[in-house]
Amino acid sequence: MRFVDKLKRPALGMLLVLALGTTACGGSGDADGAGRETQNSQGSGAESDREESGRAEGNETGSSGTGSNGTGSNGTGSNGTGSNGTGSNGTEETGTKESGTEENEVKKDIVTIEDKAYESLSRFIDTYYFQSKMTEGVGYFMGDSFFFWEPAEMYEMVIDAYEHTGDERYYEMIREIFRGFKQEHGRDWSWNEYNDDIAWMTIACARAYNCTGDQEFLDMAVKHFDIVWERGWSDDLGGGVWWRTDNQTKNACINCPLTIAACLLGDILDDESYYEKAVQIMDWVTANIYEEDTGNVYDSYNIDGDKNHWASTYNQGTFIGANTLLYLHYGEKTYFDRARRAADYTINNMYQGGVMNNEDNSTDLVGFKGILARWMYCFAMNCGQKDVMDWLRMNGEAAWDNRNSDGLMTTALANKAPDNVNIIPYSASAGVAVLNNCRDEQEVKVSINHTVDIDSFTRCGKAVISGEKGGVRTIEAVGDNAYLEYTCVRFGEECGSLRFSLAADQDCTVEIRLDAWDGELLAALAVPAGDSPQTVQADIEKVSGRHSLYLVIPEKGRKLSYE
Repeated sequence: MRFVDKLKRPALGMLLVLALGTTACGGSGDADGAGRETQNSQGSGAESDREESGRAEGNETGSSGTGSNGTGSNGTGSNGTGSNGTGSNGTEETGTKESGTEENEVKKDIVTIEDKAYESLSRFIDTYYFQSKMTEGVGYFMGDSFFFWEPAEMYEMVIDAYEHTGDERYYEMIREIFRGFKQEHGRDWSWNEYNDDIAWMTIACARAYNCTGDQEFLDMAVKHFDIVWERGWSDDLGGGVWWRTDNQTKNACINCPLTIAACLLGDILDDESYYEKAVQIMDWVTANIYEEDTGNVYDSYNIDGDKNHWASTYNQGTFIGANTLLYLHYGEKTYFDRARRAADYTINNMYQGGVMNNEDNSTDLVGFKGILARWMYCFAMNCGQKDVMDWLRMNGEAAWDNRNSDGLMTTALANKAPDNVNIIPYSASAGVAVLNNCRDEQEVKVSINHTVDIDSFTRCGKAVISGEKGGVRTIEAVGDNAYLEYTCVRFGEECGSLRFSLAADQDCTVEIRLDAWDGELLAALAVPAGDSPQTVQADIEKVSGRHSLYLVIPEKGRKLSYE
């Protein structure tokens, strides 16, 4: 992991970094390409100590992607090359590569988008993920041309996969990667002058808490949100949060993610003060760096009063995500309309309804699409936006169809990923993140007076799910109040029952709740002990409209089986 010379930080003792050997990220790419983009290559954004040679000409307009034919930028550039394949600052540790699938063996029965998401992430893990031999339970994504925020975003990709599948390997990786991140960067990230870097990992920690219930994740999220808020918010330029500690520019890439972090913490802690901060930030964004009539989210607004109108996938994505979370909390249609307008601008203006095939000309931009996909998925699922999900799925399918013989992709989703070239991990992560943030079916399979398809859940937390689909599967509650969420369920006007086919390792109670794991209790189900799942029924009084439904296992350690 590359350190940037001009970014000062305290000594953390010996930094343990895994030796890549010959299996990951070798090659002869741009070893100086680890930096953050200049926020405006025409001079209206902040200059950066982590500046590369500048964004590609086409990225200035915000519409440099592809048309519906899936063509556009040429697929070359930094996404196709790596660096020297060594760990940061020359310190090495013997490590083992995580193995998910046999090398170059592709399953023959991969049909659904969920299968493709699993396979693509397995190949990514095989190539880039290493586990420490010196320190048990420590893992890293290894490669060159990334520093702090890129690992945070690849970490979020693993969190996505866990939430959508409950797979135990992802659950364990959430802990392993965090331990590796702490070894590399410490427990206090205030040394990092980039407020957005800290905000990305704050989001990841808040989400990791929701997945695991581990208090450390929440403590780190609260601590670092407070650090960024205290040093970043000011009344200059009418409000907003500074991008860096030099206080030269206020950017979408810090203000939108920090809004998301505030919403997540407000929800976890049931603390309205975080939502008030989220509204405060978003009010500034929409007043200063957002076009209400088009949905274009500007890149930045600098201390001299100049605005960079460049649109990027990650800024569009975090704006969509922030407004979705505010809409879910407050129910105000303005937030929904803004999220929808920004989604439309991205799909129709930036990509003309086609495949995302740009942002391949720097080591920063190559991972942006994963951020867009994550928060577009959140919007599409929670707000029932089928056309948005269809577009995400189209992009995921394009990425899958263009993987190379090792099963890897690049950020140019419509271009065939090259063989015999060491693809940097952040570029390879883009298509994987898109695949892990789309679904074959928009509607979840929950309806009154029918047996619930338990595997149609959209998100889980504190639960590990094992067993092959189509057979008997097991849910283990690895924390109190483990849950499966079924997002955006349409309830009719009639009363009735919800039926579940379940068995338990011992007699236990399962709760059915509305809109949150601790939301309104609709029913408590007594699940009998046994090996064979039996139908248990929850009688539901009249519930109308669209809601999220939660199946909650209150007690840690309980195991349920279903089919």
